[in-house]
Amino acid sequence: MSMPRAVRHINEVRVLDALFRHGVTTRADLARELGLMRSTVGNLIVGLIEQGLVRETDLGTATGTPVAAKTGRPGQGVHLNAGHAAFIGADIGVGHLSVVVIDLAGRTVHSRTLDWRAEIGAVDAVVDRLAEMVEGVMRQLPSGQVVQGLNLTVPGLVTSDGVVLRAPVLGWQQVPVQRLLVERLGWHRPISAENDANAFAAAELFGRDQPPGAEALFVYLDAGVGGGIASAGRLLRGQRGQAGEIGHIHLGEHGFETRTAVQGSFESYVGREAVLARFQHHGGEAEGLDAFLAALDAGLPAAQRTLSDWAWWMGRGLASLISVLDPGRIVLGGPVAALFEPARGQVLDSIRKHLVPPHDLPVIEVSTLTVNACALGGAMLLHRAHLAIDERLVFGASGPGG
Repeated sequence: MSMPRAVRHINEVRVLDALFRHGVTTRADLARELGLMRSTVGNLIVGLIEQGLVRETDLGTATGTPVAAKTGRPGQGVHLNAGHAAFIGADIGVGHLSVVVIDLAGRTVHSRTLDWRAEIGAVDAVVDRLAEMVEGVMRQLPSGQVVQGLNLTVPGLVTSDGVVLRAPVLGWQQVPVQRLLVERLGWHRPISAENDANAFAAAELFGRDQPPGAEALFVYLDAGVGGGIASAGRLLRGQRGQAGEIGHIHLGEHGFETRTAVQGSFESYVGREAVLARFQHHGGEAEGLDAFLAALDAGLPAAQRTLSDWAWWMGRGLASLISVLDPGRIVLGGPVAALFEPARGQVLDSIRKHLVPPHDLPVIEVSTLTVNACALGGAMLLHRAHLAIDERLVFGASGPGG
């Protein structure tokens, strides 16, 4: 790509990103925000309209909110053509499969979750059922809406080329799930794979009207414990793309759940199976997390003691993470996050006991996202990549300084 074409592409992406953030705005406001000449923005908008990515609207009747309110006669505004593109997120969760489709404006247009648990190691059955769900939602899309790709999220370590290195809850090791899904769907659209905790973080970071903050920690609590780390408003990936495996930090010698990969790890104290094992240790009986939560609501002493144990170790783990990462906000998600509010005071006390004073605590909140949060985040990651500037177009394959 020539330099002028590359620069135009970058500016088109900047315009699209601004329209995503603002909804409806004017060419003049875009020019001011992006530091471009108004004529340049006008030419960019014409090209984007021809591509079907942008539409014009009368600001007097627009449903969106312009960047700056103007007095006098309403002008002509521009906004994303939301129905032009679709982004699919698909999640292999613990006991469920979810598929979410969002449009170019980042709005959810289709969502489906299936309560379903395959046998341990049943890779083909999972891929086949998930592909059926993807095909089902695609049949509901308008013919003119272009599917830009699919992002698959799984509860485990995933390589950049979509190989699941290990997902103990699924019984998977070295599974090329990305390739298998491509073959099953028989299509040539982009397909990627992502860790579920990073996808949850993306759903919180990019899906809110008011993002949780530039420096934040996202903790996903389920059978295992995963995390997403945001710095300067972006997800940190690490050298191999595996940053955020916070469930494996070492807290003690023996956790409540002995089948975890690392004995004494954070997830062996606060993960779902750890909660149920501790409840049984205190004399309780529960077939699953919902049953434990019911026992907790009923005020059973064994459930209360289990909650206190969980709170102490949850606070200890979060204190370690706060010391290293210094987040301004911590967002808890996943099924086990339901324990936090009943134990909030105990968790905060534990955090304070494990931090060197004086140390201000970050804001801690529980996500309001539902069971399809990871699928939504997978779709959001695709969407953000679509609106991101690819520096290789200007600097070459190695990027700036390469």
